[in-house]
Amino acid sequence: MSDMSQGPKLSDLPSALARAKQRWAPQIIWIIPIIAILVGLGLAYKAVVDHGPTITVAFKSGDGLIAGKTFVKYKEVNIGLVKTVILSEDHQQVIATIKLDKDAADFARDDTRFWIVRPRITASGVSGLSTLLDGPFIAADLGKSASKSDRFVALEVPPILTDGNPGREFILRAPTLGSHGIGTPVYFRRLNVGQVVAYDLDKDGKNISIRVFIDAPYDQYVTNNTRFWNASGIDVSIGASGIQLQTESLVAVVAGGIAFEAPQSVEDHTDRITNHPGQVDVTNSSRTTSTLTERAKEDAIFTLFQTRVMAMKQPDTRIQRFVLNFKESVRGLSVGAPVEFRGVNVGEVVSIDTAMDPQTYEVIQPVEIFLYPDRLKIRSLKTGGILPPPVNEVERLRGLIKKGFRAQMRTASYLTGQQYIAIDFFTDAPKYTFNASLYPPELPVVPSALEDAEKTVANVLKNSDRLMKKLDTELVPELNKTLKNLNAVTASDSPLQTDMRDSLREIAKAASSMKTLTDMLDQQPQSLIFGKPAEAVKK
Repeated sequence: MSDMSQGPKLSDLPSALARAKQRWAPQIIWIIPIIAILVGLGLAYKAVVDHGPTITVAFKSGDGLIAGKTFVKYKEVNIGLVKTVILSEDHQQVIATIKLDKDAADFARDDTRFWIVRPRITASGVSGLSTLLDGPFIAADLGKSASKSDRFVALEVPPILTDGNPGREFILRAPTLGSHGIGTPVYFRRLNVGQVVAYDLDKDGKNISIRVFIDAPYDQYVTNNTRFWNASGIDVSIGASGIQLQTESLVAVVAGGIAFEAPQSVEDHTDRITNHPGQVDVTNSSRTTSTLTERAKEDAIFTLFQTRVMAMKQPDTRIQRFVLNFKESVRGLSVGAPVEFRGVNVGEVVSIDTAMDPQTYEVIQPVEIFLYPDRLKIRSLKTGGILPPPVNEVERLRGLIKKGFRAQMRTASYLTGQQYIAIDFFTDAPKYTFNASLYPPELPVVPSALEDAEKTVANVLKNSDRLMKKLDTELVPELNKTLKNLNAVTASDSPLQTDMRDSLREIAKAASSMKTLTDMLDQQPQSLIFGKPAEAVKK
């Protein structure tokens, strides 16, 4: 038992032998991770080399943006991919990190534009229908700036025009925007040749600047004399030929539209100048016409008129201001009312006021008007050519006033009560001395035809009252005497009535005798020759 409980002896234990340290030798198994590392480095290098810059685009909303799925496209070609979509630090915007392709590195320019393409319906048509199946994507428009940038702010509304569209832009000034908006069509001779691309309120707040883009080659028809007008809705006019309706298209009626055209009267005016070279300076007129027909420069400013009629009016280069002092009511006369000379519009009313003489308390209605003398062409009775403006306008005006040149207020419509100013010659008008030192100078006036009619009716009524009084005082008593005498004569017991009755009896006897005679002659006509037969013969 004791031998079995004791452990092994030290001499029986194995001894350790020291060996020299061997050198490390490469193993074949390590080749696989080395190749994997090299492949990874190659892929990383290829990824860096093949991909373009990384940019960030800020959006107001991240609707439709998905990291790793939303592409960036230019002309329907993928040029990048959205890597991450996060909120900005102030949580007001959505920041999309985009990895551009190597070939699209030029899109990292400072003025490059980005926006999200979704289905949209505008006045110019329907766009973005392909996104109904593929989902929204980010569209890009290559900028032209030489400076680079990696941070951009996306457009909320897709731009109407992108880089590469041939044409030019022009600016239209209007008091109100009206029915125009982004995409509103622009027409030339009823052809859709452009559209509205932007609009903004002027700094002074008085007008709206509307930017329109005219496609090539139609932009060449925009000259310095081109007129733009509002073609929205339906223009209704009533004339001698009946009711006329004018509109550009159904789209213009519903969504609005703008039209432009150059007035034809410029060429006609040039022809008249050529036919009468001795009366007008042909050189200056031809130079002016040539300037008007030149192509307008890009971003040229034009006025947007309300109607085509207003747009096609020739500009009035000469304006004369006068005042008309009426002593009658100007009810129905408004600012803008026409001033006509025998049916020709030669001016307009610009202001209507009331004035009083502090001493006599006489009240007048000063009406200021603009006269456009160039609208009233003066021709020679001998040659028929247009005469040049007079050298001394004041002397000619004095001569016209001596011949009865006066202003009168007339009714334009008895239905609406609208009034207008008519200028004509009134030979029976009282004399008037023209004072050219006043500004504005005063033109003499004559009462309106309505006022004259009212005065005539009032005079007739006054004369009628006098006539009635005279009838009551003089004629009525005489008539009463005459009626009394007539009653006395026609009474039943008057001698006249007795004599008349006796006369009627004698007339009756004579008529009876005449009847007897005619009966006898009818039965015995021979009695006219042989006389009345005897009584025996009769039997």
